[in-house]
Amino acid sequence: MTIVNNIIIIVGAIVTLIGVLSIFFPALTKIINAPGGERLKSIIATVIGIILIIIGFFINFPTK
Repeated sequence: MTIVNNIIIIVGAIVTLIGVLSIFFPALTKIINAPGGERLKSIIATVIGIILIIIGFFINFPTK
């Protein structure tokens, strides 16, 4: 794995964490820039985070 993959995995984990936490703390949805209500924003952030984690594990990005 390259450093790019590690960064994508870390960003995906952070986005997923924000999405899951915003389900329990609706005030966190103010930092999520997505259309819809609070619960929809939480679900969108969680799904995008999981997709980023999967991309980070399965796709190798060239560094040079």
